[in-house]
Amino acid sequence: MTTKKADPEAVKKAEAEKRKLDEELNEALEETFPASDPVKLTQPDPHPEPDPE
Repeated sequence: MTTKKADPEAVKKAEAEKRKLDEELNEALEETFPASDPVKLTQPDPHPEPDPE
């Protein structure tokens, strides 16, 4: 029976994604006022559709 070792690059990428999500969550929690407001984690679309003329 063999065991697989985690790919170091994949581990680093997953850790970076988790840190980014944690930072976004912390910022959303700090920006939520009053505490009764729901936490907003959604971000605006980075590529909005142009307005049709």
